[in-house]
Amino acid sequence: MSQQRPSVRRPDKDRIPRGLWVRVLVYGLIGHLFAAFLIFLFAVGGGD
Repeated sequence: MSQQRPSVRRPDKDRIPRGLWVRVLVYGLIGHLFAAFLIFLFAVGGGD
């Protein structure tokens, strides 16, 4: 009888798609810039 090989994990199946990484990085950068802008507005507006 022929022996069955154990299933080997294919790297392309386990990787996160490149487009998703790009979107996560872009949204994270935009989110941080927006938060920094809000903090800046509160700092300028709250000054006495």
